[in-house]
Amino acid sequence: MNRRKLMLSHDGVRIYHSWKGGRALTWWYALAPDHDAEGGGRDFDIRRLPEAYLAGLDLDMARVADAAQTLKAYERMLDAHREVLRRAIDARHDFEASVARDHRKGGAWTWLRRAIGR
Repeated sequence: MNRRKLMLSHDGVRIYHSWKGGRALTWWYALAPDHDAEGGGRDFDIRRLPEAYLAGLDLDMARVADAAQTLKAYERMLDAHREVLRRAIDARHDFEASVARDHRKGGAWTWLRRAIGR
């Protein structure tokens, strides 16, 4: 996928993939193109959006053995992510607040350590 390609453009809001080490991150999205997660500060974790936007959607990618099926599973996952983002945009979600929350007090790594109890 081209780095400059939008993940989603909906109702005037543009959301991009966040990148790390030349690869798009699975759960993190950015408010600016070509965002490098190691630079920090302009991305957010889709899993931390309010539950109302996530409800009923499978945000994970099913593991399959066949390469063609893997691509289809990845596309289904991205479609679910796009739906979450559309729901959030339609509800006028404050993505800047999500960015600030996910980078507050140590950012995502602090949140992850807390989530796994370390």
